[in-house]
Formats: sequence, structure tokens, C-alpha cells
Amino acid sequence: MLQEFQFLNIVYNESSRVRKMLQKTSSNLNRQQQLTQQIDESIDQFMTVFRDLDDLTLYSQNNMINQDNCKDFLQRLAKIIIGNDEFLVVFEINKNVNGLCTKDVDLQQIHKILETHKESGIIETNDFQDIFGLGELYLYKNKYSYMVYPIEDMRFKLFTDFRLIIDQFISLIYDFHKEIYEKSTMINVLRGIKILLIQNSTRICQEIIRSSIQNLLNCKCLIEMPDQIEYMKDILIDQYGNFIMPVKLNQRIKYYIKIEQPCIDMITFTDYIQQLWQKLTYRLQELKSEEFLRQVLEVTSPNKLVICPVPQSWVFMIINGDTLEDIKMEQVNKNNIKYKIKEIQSTKKAAVNVGSIQFGDKIVDVDLYVRRDEEDVIQTYYLVFDQPKKVFDDQRMSFRVASESRLDNLAQGALHNMKNEKINKACVILRDYLKLDLTDDEIIDQLKEKDLIKEVYNNQTLNDDIRQSYAMEYYKTESHNKIREMSPEPAYQTYSLIAETQLTNIKKFELFSLDSQDISTLSDYSFDITMIQEPLEQIRYTWALFHLCNYIDQYQINKETFYNFLIVIRDTYNQKKNPFHNFDHGFTVAHACYHLIKSKSLHQYFENIVQFTALVSALCHDVDHSGRNNHFEVSSYSKLALRYNDESVLENHHAATTFKILKVDQNNFLSKLSSEQFLIFRKYTIQNILATDMKKHFEIIKQMELKLSKLPDEPLIQKEDDKKFLSGAIIHTCDLTGQTKKFTLAHKWSLKIQKEFSQQVEDEKLHSLPVTQHFLLNSDPNLTQKLAKQEIQFIKVIVQPCYELTAKILQQGLELALQNLQDNLKSWDVLVHQQNVQQQ
Repeated sequence: MLQEFQFLNIVYNESSRVRKMLQKTSSNLNRQQQLTQQIDESIDQFMTVFRDLDDLTLYSQNNMINQDNCKDFLQRLAKIIIGNDEFLVVFEINKNVNGLCTKDVDLQQIHKILETHKESGIIETNDFQDIFGLGELYLYKNKYSYMVYPIEDMRFKLFTDFRLIIDQFISLIYDFHKEIYEKSTMINVLRGIKILLIQNSTRICQEIIRSSIQNLLNCKCLIEMPDQIEYMKDILIDQYGNFIMPVKLNQRIKYYIKIEQPCIDMITFTDYIQQLWQKLTYRLQELKSEEFLRQVLEVTSPNKLVICPVPQSWVFMIINGDTLEDIKMEQVNKNNIKYKIKEIQSTKKAAVNVGSIQFGDKIVDVDLYVRRDEEDVIQTYYLVFDQPKKVFDDQRMSFRVASESRLDNLAQGALHNMKNEKINKACVILRDYLKLDLTDDEIIDQLKEKDLIKEVYNNQTLNDDIRQSYAMEYYKTESHNKIREMSPEPAYQTYSLIAETQLTNIKKFELFSLDSQDISTLSDYSFDITMIQEPLEQIRYTWALFHLCNYIDQYQINKETFYNFLIVIRDTYNQKKNPFHNFDHGFTVAHACYHLIKSKSLHQYFENIVQFTALVSALCHDVDHSGRNNHFEVSSYSKLALRYNDESVLENHHAATTFKILKVDQNNFLSKLSSEQFLIFRKYTIQNILATDMKKHFEIIKQMELKLSKLPDEPLIQKEDDKKFLSGAIIHTCDLTGQTKKFTLAHKWSLKIQKEFSQQVEDEKLHSLPVTQHFLLNSDPNLTQKLAKQEIQFIKVIVQPCYELTAKILQQGLELALQNLQDNLKSWDVLVHQQNVQQQ
């Protein structure tokens, strides 16, 4: 467009009215060109941060960080995250002031100055001029520490999670002060920082665009989300001459840019922003894939490398020996790789960066990884690089009709394919859940005729996502009148908006409510979750456990995110349809833990974050259970047994699955925890879940007896390990809660576990494994009597000693459980007696 205006300037003479108009427009276009160039450069500069973090991570993997080079390492990291390698960190622990500064300073004196500041913010430079010189400084303050640094670029500081990055940086300085140089900790910190930046990169780039427009054009600019202003499709000019420009991706509006009275050509600028955002989204997707790759290629020690599956977009090339004959590339690149192979052979490095290699007209970045055996001998070399992908053309689209026509055809074709894919998927789901013997076309016809739509919404086994998937397709094929009949949205909404609307979302918000009856129900120690048939009601009661302990507010848990987490946990529990180890069992154990928390008996030993962790651990302690015990997993050489080397196989899997679910952004309800709180959560969650391994039962009992025997001379909690042990012992106790309920419920749980045992017996026979004899009760004609005897033995040997010891430690909260145990022993004994009488 700019070139076209320049051409017209040459054609028209000086006195031409068109020439005068073009001179003004050309000036604006020159400014527009400066603006687009500045935005491009700023975003490119931001994107280099990720590569710098990768380089620093690689450096950490291949070099020992110690007292001599830790300051250089921190300065490199500071340069990345705050844009300057000058900083000051001061912290006070147990009345001792320590810290680190890039200049020689009196930390005690600095600390006295910083104590006068009550909160984070921009501060005067007078007191720190000898360190930083002139310029604005920013003070970050948390509970124990202060950090001061020059303000180089505020775009990073405009998202709330930036404080977590600073906290991570300060925690490294604290570790280095204590001469703790753990490689895994440093790598995890660097990865954590990168993940936070990736998660917030959209907001950062939006701020780059906004601030660039505002500063260069000298006009006010705002970024607004679709729900903040009235929905629209195209550029809108309001009564004040302000432009409101929608930024779209895949036909969906992501946000709006509002510019007050701009002096640029908004049509071409809108086109530029649309292409920029498409390109940027593509680059961010690449970053996420790359980060995933780097995590699955995690170096667990200087001499080992764990190799896992990689994303489809990545090439993972194995080099046979150290030869490169089978690889097709230019000799100069082969020579470079051979040089890197020699470098890695002569060191203990696990990975090195080869550099950029050209494939045709594409440039890819290549890394070389190795896998070593126990004797540190290299077994395999791996070249890892991104496949050459489409490169976006920076040249702006013209407005020629032919170009528009080609783009329109491409867009229509893409939308058609996407729609067909969604419809096919919807039909598969319908066919499976509603047990239909119909073709896709027949299902679609019935949907259009509304024969199935009512059944879809009445079928409680279908979750909201499934309903939405084909409900959306149904709405798209109908007229506005039919949409008005079923949609809660106003009739003037467009089809695009309906596609974005969560039509069944209202039901989710109804989940987050309680009445007096609900509270009374949960206060019943023998509350039977198996009687709640509605899946969403189970989710509501689970949410209530956390809400009534005030954890939702205390840890700023997003309700929608927590809902997603609970749905995934429930579905993962129930996917194998285990009679016993399912979501009902997970909830029941969490409910037992909830009663201990509400009794205040845990307060004497644990702070709130540990109690919160205990409740989450109890809920998730058996997630994705196979329905078989550890003995079966080990005897059958299952994948899990091989993965966890026969040690607490299922428990390790439950813990890993919990954190795998939490790692997904939409499930991570812990995002507001500080880094310190999350580390506590992770440590105690793993400890708690591993403690539910029944193989550890008698060792736990022995340890509790020993600790109680030393009272009052020695306190129960003397160090962190004692606290972790006690937390795990309490979750183990809660895991045995089945027989502490009223007898009708205890009997129900006994039948459930016995059914699961009988299924394991069938699998043992199928795999020609020795049959577990006490699992054979289902085929015994005296099932009732033998089950009763087995439960009596189980209570006396396993459950009762555990509950009695835990009750002595906690002093309150288990009175009803102990009474129920006594009553259930009598009830089981009555069944044995009745069976004996019948046999006589």
C-alpha cells in the first residue's frame, strides 16, 4: 500500500488536490511504517528471551555451578528477566541479614533503608545511586526479602505472575547463600520461569502493541476483551472518532484494540495486526512444543538422559555410532556435528547445541543429545530439530480481488473440513453413548428434526463438553428462529457468538452453592457418596469439602479451573470401572480427612498448607487405579512395574498422574500458590500417596508406637521428616476408613472390594499366575461367613491398631470411627454366628 501511494505521488503534479491529500496520507503511512517496525522489533526482542533461557538451561546442565561462578549465572538470569544484570537482593532469616549485590555494599545498612518501604513499587534512587547510578528503580518486597533493580522494560512487570519469577530468582540466591548448588533445582527454576513467560506471552505481546501505539502515535490506546464491549465483527468508529478494531484468530475474536483518533490508515494497519497475531500465535505454539520436548528430554543426572516420545512436529534422529553417512545434509554441517560429537565424547556433557543448519531455504536449530549407560559409556547419539515449517510472509496483503478470492476459497475449504471433522466426532460419541445403530447421515437428520436433541440433554451420562460438541453443529444448521427457542442468548447474537457461548455453563455455577442440608450431610461421618447418582452432584460435594475448610478463598482457587480438575480426576478414577478403587473411594477417603481437619486435631502439628495438601492427597491417592494390587503388577511385569522398578508401583503412578493432571493449565487450580507453597504441596502429596502402600503398613504402625513410647521426653515432631511421616500416616489411616463407617456402609464397601478381588483372580488365571487364595471368596458357597471372618481379622490386625494409635496422637476427631469399629466387629460376629446356626 505504501508503495502504491509513492507511485501516485510521482504521477500527480504539485498543485494537484490528489497530490496534497496524498502528501498528508504518505506522512501518516511513514509513521505507520515506523510503528509496525517498532512492534516487530519489540516482539522479536521479547521472543529472544526464550532462547536465552534455553541457552542458560543448557549451560546449567553441562557445567557445575559453584561459589566461583554462581554470581555470573545469576547476572545472566537477571539480564533475561529484568533486562539488566545489576540487582540487589536482601533477606532476613532468623534476624540474620544476608543477600547479594552486584556491587560491594553494606547489606545491614541497605536493609535498614529498605525496611522503611512497606510495599513494592518505584522508589527514589538517592539511597542507591552508588549501586545503580541515575534512573528509575523498582523495589519488590515479599515476606522475608527485598529486591531492587533498574526499570528497563515494564512490559514483563504488567502481569501478576511476574512476582513468581522474582520469587524464584530470590530463592536461587538464598540457596546459593547456603552453598546449595543443586543442578535439578536450577533447571527447574529456569523451566518454571520459561513456562510462566509462555503462559503470559499473549498479555505481554498485547502490551507491546498497546504501548507502541500509544507512545509513537501519541494517542490513548486500550486492549479490551470481547466481553467488555459490544460484540462486533469489523472495524467500528465511534462518535468521538475512536477506532475499535477486532483481532481475530480462526474466525474468532480474541480481543479488541481501541485507539483514540489515530492518524494512520486503519485498514492497512488492521491487516498488519491480523497477520502479526496469526504469526505470533504460531510462534507461541512452537514455543510450547519446544518446551514440551525439552522436558521429555530431561537430564536427570550429569550422566543420564531420559528419552520419551516427542511431538509429531519434531524430528528425533538416531545416529548409528558416530557416523553421519545416512544423514543427507551438506558436508559443512556434517563436519560441525562431528566436531560436537568429539566435544561431547571428551566431557561428561549430556547435550550440546549444534547451531543452525539450512535445509533448502529453511533454517532449523539443532541440538545433540546422548544416552550413556551405568558405566558412563555413550550408547546412542540423538539429533533433535524442528521440521521445516511454513514461513509467514512479512509482506502485507494487498486488496486485489484475486487475492481476496483465493483467500476466501482457502478459508471456506478449511472451515468445511473442520466442520465435517466435528460432526463425525459428534456422531461417534452419540452412537457410543446412546447405543445407536445409525449412520452419520441418519444421526444428523434426526438431530435436525430434534428427535435426538431432547434425549441428548436428558441423558445424564453425557458431560457438558459432549453436549456442546454436537449441539453447536445442530444450532449452526438451524435458522435464527430455532436458535431463539433453545439458546439462552438474545436473538440478535450472530452464529459466531453462539459458537463461542458456553450454553451449558450455567449448570457449572450452580455447582458452587451449598445449603444447610448439604452441610448437615457432609457432617455425617458415615455419609454414603455411592447413593449420589448424579455425577455433577458428586463434584459439588467434593468442591464443598474444600469450600467448608475455607481453602477456596485462602488459596484463591479459581472455581472454573477447580471444576475442570475435579472432572478430570473423576473421569480418570472411573475410566476402568473398578468396583472399589473408583471416585467414590477417593471421595470417601477425602471425606474422612475432611472430618479430621474440621475437628481441629491436625492444627497442633500442621500449618494450613499441609492440611490442604492432605485433603488433595486423600482425594487423589488412588487416581487411575488398575483395579489390581501391587503384587499382581509386579508378578505380571506390567508397564507400571517396569517403570517404577517394582517399588510402590501403583502409589507412584497415582502421585505421578495427579501432577500430570495438574500440569495442564486448565486444571491447575494451584496457580496462586507461591513457589514455596507449591514445593511444600508437591513434597507432602508424594509422601502422603506413597504412604498408602499397604506394604508399608506395619512399618508405619511400628514408627507410631515408637514415637508414642518416647512421650513426653521427646516431642512427636522434631524435624521436617517427622512431620512428613505423620502426614503420610494420617492419609494411610484415612485410606482404611471403610470399616469405620456404620455397618450398612462398611458391609457395602466389603462387597465392593471382594468383587474387585475376584476380578483379579480371573486375571491371575488368564496370565497363568499363582492365584491369591484369600481373593477366592466369591466362588465359595459360604461367602457370607468367610467374608465376615476375613473382615473381623482385617479390623483386629490392620484397621483397629492403626486408628487407635492415630487417635492417641491426634487426641480428638476419631472417637466415632473407633466406636463404629467396635460395633462393626460385633455385627460381623453376628453374621458368623448366624451362618454357623444355619449350617447346623
